[in-house]
Amino acid sequence: MNFDKELMKTEHLTSIQSTAFLIYLVKIQDKSYFGYILKQEYQNKYHLDEFIAIDMQQQNEIKYIRKLNKKVRQGFYTFETYNQYTLLSELKQLQEQVILKICQDILMALFALHQKGILGRCFNVNNILFIENQHSVLMEYGFYPDLEFQVPEMIYNQAYNEKIDIFLLGRVLFYLMVGKDLPQFNMKNLNEASTDINLAIASTKYSDGLKNLVISMLSIDVNKRIEYVQLFAKFKNNQLYSLQEQFYKQNTFKNLTKNIIEKREYDDIIKFEEPEIFEIQDTQDFANMIKDQQIKVSYNLLSDKSTIDQSQSMGSFNPPDYEDYNKFTSLNQQQIISKVSGTQKTTTIKQDTEEIKIKKTILENEQFLRVLPYLNSDLTQDLLIWNQIYFYLYRFSLMEKLIEELQSHLQCKNNYLISIAIYGMKKAELILKREYQVSLEKCQNLYYIPVEEWQKFINSVEYKKMSSKIKFDIDVNQRLLLQKDYVQLKKVLDQYKNEGLLKDLYKFIEQYLNDNSELNDFEFIKRQYRYILTNILSLFESSEDKQNTYIKLLIMMCILIKRVCDTLSIPHHFKTICKFLKTDQINSIVQIESFLKNGTAQDFIAQYEELKQCYFSG
Repeated sequence: MNFDKELMKTEHLTSIQSTAFLIYLVKIQDKSYFGYILKQEYQNKYHLDEFIAIDMQQQNEIKYIRKLNKKVRQGFYTFETYNQYTLLSELKQLQEQVILKICQDILMALFALHQKGILGRCFNVNNILFIENQHSVLMEYGFYPDLEFQVPEMIYNQAYNEKIDIFLLGRVLFYLMVGKDLPQFNMKNLNEASTDINLAIASTKYSDGLKNLVISMLSIDVNKRIEYVQLFAKFKNNQLYSLQEQFYKQNTFKNLTKNIIEKREYDDIIKFEEPEIFEIQDTQDFANMIKDQQIKVSYNLLSDKSTIDQSQSMGSFNPPDYEDYNKFTSLNQQQIISKVSGTQKTTTIKQDTEEIKIKKTILENEQFLRVLPYLNSDLTQDLLIWNQIYFYLYRFSLMEKLIEELQSHLQCKNNYLISIAIYGMKKAELILKREYQVSLEKCQNLYYIPVEEWQKFINSVEYKKMSSKIKFDIDVNQRLLLQKDYVQLKKVLDQYKNEGLLKDLYKFIEQYLNDNSELNDFEFIKRQYRYILTNILSLFESSEDKQNTYIKLLIMMCILIKRVCDTLSIPHHFKTICKFLKTDQINSIVQIESFLKNGTAQDFIAQYEELKQCYFSG
């Protein structure tokens, strides 16, 4: 038999997927086999030879794992085939009992592998067979193939452990329940993707028990992911449960796989690239660059508001400790948002008219959903209340926008002020979320909602979901801040904190940057936070560059972060947006999003000046 011509025909290639092998259906001595033939890119990966011996030459006796045929010698690996089989990828939204049976089958397969010190590691719906509608078979597993999917802990922790198999099994169940695969995780979408996953599961027809199980398997925090002992206890009605329980209560499996993982991923481990700013060594050139840019530093941040020089340019103003709120009058609590004109008489908005407007906005604008991470795909009955809440939560979206812009700017042009601002923004966002979480736990009505309606709303499932999501965000963000962002910040400070420009700034912000205690009060850190942002305004002075004016506006909005989306204040500082949209009121955050997306440089300058004059006019 000519190996190349006869076996490797396209029509013989199966749909079973592997990162390391092409899997053909081959016929040898009138019998069919699955032939595993190395892909070209694996031909010279000699450092993996010890793993291929372990993965491919295991003689598995249980029916849930592929069966090796040792008798056939053709220069490739052959495994038993089946008369009738279906890939799990061809099965979607199955009956719950079928999903549970598939889950139990895979657990039985994983237990057999784990006993031998092997991880599933690379199984998915495209390489698991459902045989004659009776049981499942893993056709791909082990340490030899490269990982096909990055589990979340590889994003924030740069490594994985034995619990990768729990997540991958959850991924299989998610597909069978929802009908689509999980999104690819990255640092930017980690929290948002987790929310989308949980909401997708929650909206399915299955029992709460199954939904909760899969959500616990797909936790992006590996330490909060369900343990093997707990998982197998869900399926304890099998004859091997006592052995399974005893096996996973020991640390032998964990310790063994830890060493193998470290050995396997030594050459291929994913490493985060540090920003180029950490590689800057020529401080003299950097000093010249700062001088050429004519960066202005504000030294009188602590001065009284009346001492601010009104002739200063936009980039050198000094935010006061507190805005003048007295000029804003109290408005009707029934309103979603005040009228643009401060002198216009407030009126009560009819519920039915507003509900139609909000529903229409949600359905027509995908941007709305992207900045509302807590909204279920099914519209809730409390749309008016949610609209109020989303104005409040939109602060976090604005802060994320600015962080992303500053990170992009840092990649193009190194500046330690930008590095400090990024860290300062992330920390302030975390503190605001902590502050908000406290208010949620106390069920505080921050949204001008009538008492009776509010009392009913705080007992809803949606309210509890929002509270849980905020708490989860805090846990993840705090871990990233301490384990990654603070470490990078220290490198910058150690290199530049004694230089003239940063030396004057550092004495005002040192405590804020280095105090990582549990702060829940934004007012306590507001002055340092604003000082950091004020000192990067001059980096974006060019009015001819639309991107600069956009970033400058975001900086101003973030300086005013607690005021900018307050529904009672919006009529007084978003008149520019109303003019741009040709409307007399702002009743949805989509309108703000539309302005930020479609506005011109002149529009952004006008809105910046409006905010500046409204709150810092002296």
